Amino acid sequence: TAPTRLMKGTVVINTKLADHCGVRPAVGYHRIIGGVTARRGEWPWIGSLQYQRLHICGATLIHNKWLLTAAHCVNSPTNWAVSLGSVLRSGVGALVVPIQRVIIHPAFNGTNMNHDVALLELSVPAPMSYTIQPVCLPSPVHRFLRTAECFIAGWGSMKEGGSLTNLLQKAAVSIIDQTDCRQSYGNVLTTNMMCAGFMQGGKDTCLGDSGGPLTCRHLSGQWFIAGVTSWGHGCGRTGFPGVYTRVTSIRKWISTHLPF
Repeated sequence: TAPTRLMKGTVVINTKLADHCGVRPAVGYHRIIGGVTARRGEWPWIGSLQYQRLHICGATLIHNKWLLTAAHCVNSPTNWAVSLGSVLRSGVGALVVPIQRVIIHPAFNGTNMNHDVALLELSVPAPMSYTIQPVCLPSPVHRFLRTAECFIAGWGSMKEGGSLTNLLQKAAVSIIDQTDCRQSYGNVLTTNMMCAGFMQGGKDTCLGDSGGPLTCRHLSGQWFIAGVTSWGHGCGRTGFPGVYTRVTSIRKWISTHLPF
């Protein structure tokens, strides 16, 4: 079984969407290893996915009523809520919205973590603000270049085996070539997965950041979600970067449930 990140605990843009997503009006990752504390409103699409008020995973706002997370995060269909608009895991100053529906990808494989993604429908639309904004969704043919400016963020552990942090952490990462990553993980790595971080280790999502976003800035300045934090071997280990569900691979599935 793949070790998940669950708390131990030529670019094409969908122009209809791209007008009102991936922007950070307030700014002109378990904790993220090698990260620094995020500013309020810096990642306005990140939510804390909570089960009975406890932080379990990250989630990403892709619409005022929908979020993406990892399928392995949501093993129960009810009693979920998401905390939005705060960098504090404790949720002080946050908007907490109950989740009314969980849709796990029908092809999710809990053994090899293929298609590790789920949609979360909020009970009411989240009001957009300086600290709550949706990220942009890529089209299925969007190419995320290795030179892109990409970040991971979450409330996970600062080190392997560490405890959660109360302040949202962020870290700049690089997208890693699929061939290079396959040398580390072998055939466990499917085409629906992608790797990011650094082969020399250091910056990586750790336990508790499952479901959170790998986002990259487009030339337009807007931020797009490239991956959903899924699994990895340890945290920040040399030669074993973080593994993410590739959003372009599951984009058409998203469209079967969402009107865009």
